Amino acid sequence: MARRSDHSSQQITDMTVSWVQTYLSERCAENLSLRQVAKAIGYSPGTLINHFGSYGMLLLHVNASTLDQLDNAMAQGNVIGRDPGALIINMAKSYLAFAEAHTHAWRLVFEHRLSEHEDIPEWQMKRIDRLFTQLKELLKRVNQAASETELEQNARILWGSVHGITVLAVDDKLFSPVDTPNEQMVETLITHYLSGWCTGSSQKQQGEML
Repeated sequence: MARRSDHSSQQITDMTVSWVQTYLSERCAENLSLRQVAKAIGYSPGTLINHFGSYGMLLLHVNASTLDQLDNAMAQGNVIGRDPGALIINMAKSYLAFAEAHTHAWRLVFEHRLSEHEDIPEWQMKRIDRLFTQLKELLKRVNQAASETELEQNARILWGSVHGITVLAVDDKLFSPVDTPNEQMVETLITHYLSGWCTGSSQKQQGEML
């Protein structure tokens, strides 16, 4: 059994997150335990609790790593100068592809719950906000007349819609009578949504001018 002094604090975090991520590449988190993680990296459960604060916080560090990977995946096709609608579609397709390729880690991000006495730390909230900020910036390019409130609201509506399709796709619960690729469904959703949102905003502006 390794002693805590054998590794730095960051090394313990990295070892733990790396091992859990490898575990999640093949298995779901439901049967994972603190004791199992501790044994795998050569530390006692008590040492990991002292280090992370709780098993819930340990898993939150794993989720932070997953969000970083997701952010990198969605940013790869984000080329400056491209049509913002196309970039949003690319982000959504990357989100879907990531969920399909890393299903167990992706699920843990949304299924994990901290205890009622634990708050989501700032470093995790920054990661969540970063995802919405990217989407809001693209939506602003699509509809420059939109207010901050409208951007905030529509970013969450659009993300929630894409997330819903992704959940059903990963669970194979879309039950579509026609063989429509999941990526095409996401693209159709976004194309229609952006078209309707811009049209609605334009009509609202015209009404206010009358």
